[in-house]
Amino acid sequence: MPLGDACHAPCKSVYFVYYACMTATLTELRRDTSRVVRAADQGEDVILTEHGQPRYRLQRVKPIDRKAAAAALRAIGPVEFLPRK
Repeated sequence: MPLGDACHAPCKSVYFVYYACMTATLTELRRDTSRVVRAADQGEDVILTEHGQPRYRLQRVKPIDRKAAAAALRAIGPVEFLPRK
């Protein structure tokens, strides 16, 4: 999905859609970081703009399920490493 469409994904199955998305400028991020980060922490995608153009997307990082990752690595089997130079 292009960065500019982050808040306006098409949805054909409902009549009214609430887009959980916030737009902030880089200046607003610098001046009021806690407000912008708090919005991302609550699950909103935050689009950061520069000179009116969307440049960056700030979103909360999903925690890693270590047990699932370890199981996936075990499923791969033994790994052969290339010799070091």
